[in-house]
Amino acid sequence: MAIQPIDLSVVYSQMDNVAKFNASQNQLVQSANQQGRDRTAEQNLQRSKTVQEAAKQEVGSNTIKNDLQEGGAGSGPQGQGKKKKRRDDTEAQELPPSPQEFTDPCLGNRIDIIG
Repeated sequence: MAIQPIDLSVVYSQMDNVAKFNASQNQLVQSANQQGRDRTAEQNLQRSKTVQEAAKQEVGSNTIKNDLQEGGAGSGPQGQGKKKKRRDDTEAQELPPSPQEFTDPCLGNRIDIIG
């Protein structure tokens, strides 16, 4: 039984349709992957901006904390920083010296395996 030219044209047109369908599916997958990569890159950019902003805020808060510990200018809780610091220094000076600990230099060097 021989193949007729009409049969070949039908086969070729069906192969063309299948190829177009496969190509469109590949393009959809590629575009979805690209969108996912774009979304991930945007999220990473947002995270890095957040970290940089937090670092800037931390630097600013450290200077404020340092100013408060040094006493700062003004009245209220800020002005009381020096008084507390002086009081803590005098309390530390008034405490008697703690007794020195005696340590054995051979401690931990010899192990009794006899029991």
